[in-house]
Amino acid sequence: MTDPLLAPDEPPPFLGENLDGKSAFVLVCEHGGRRLPRALGDLGLDEAARTAHIAVDLGALGLARALAARLDAPLAHQPYSRLVCDCNRRPDVASFIPELGEGLVIPGNQNLQPEEWERRRDAIWRPFHASLAALLERRRLAGLATLLVSIHSFTPVFLGKARPWQAGILFERNRDLAPSLLSLMHTSLGDLVGDNQPYRMSRQDDFTIPVHGEDRGLPCAEIEVRNDQLAEAVGRETWAERLEESLEAAASACGLPLKALPNKKEGILAGRIP
Repeated sequence: MTDPLLAPDEPPPFLGENLDGKSAFVLVCEHGGRRLPRALGDLGLDEAARTAHIAVDLGALGLARALAARLDAPLAHQPYSRLVCDCNRRPDVASFIPELGEGLVIPGNQNLQPEEWERRRDAIWRPFHASLAALLERRRLAGLATLLVSIHSFTPVFLGKARPWQAGILFERNRDLAPSLLSLMHTSLGDLVGDNQPYRMSRQDDFTIPVHGEDRGLPCAEIEVRNDQLAEAVGRETWAERLEESLEAAASACGLPLKALPNKKEGILAGRIP
């Protein structure tokens, strides 16, 4: 299939907010959108499925926006459902375009030809990650400190198994920000905060933090919050306040900067993304 996946009037796969924010933190929300390109129709799913957790990290974008506002942090997100393609996966793994969502067959994702994988990758995954990489590189060239944090949510029950954690901190090789954040949140919430729960980060199952964070040597962490905690605005604000305090305390405990201090380097004003 060679027709473009996205029509000219559909939104781009990379959306940035508050890119001039003065925080050292940069937030990413890969699963915050639930939009389907018109070219794919409804993927054979009813509205309930298209708006469920299999399609979008419920409450994650609202939390990310509230946290970005509190921190004065840049936020990168993308509007398309992870059922189209998963922007936190490598494009060569089966879960990149899921055929099932918690046991539910996704008709529009069955028996796809390689050309369709490439079409979705090239229309959404590649520009999203190229734009994120460019944002991080501009900050590096401008001499800006960057602490990369990815915001996700998870369902309270998955395949019939209850998840007791209210939140989880995920990381693989990072040994500063993520472990410090986990320790601080354990102090306040105990076992309600999972250590690489409800998922264990790996390069098979995650892309953003391992590649854009750990491979670049950036302090980084992936944060998962159970979506029933985020269903209402008050819950999202509560978690945004909690994460603001915890992230800043964790960074300070590691001797990491909280602000992207302005300076001039190579003609770029630090703190401003051209």
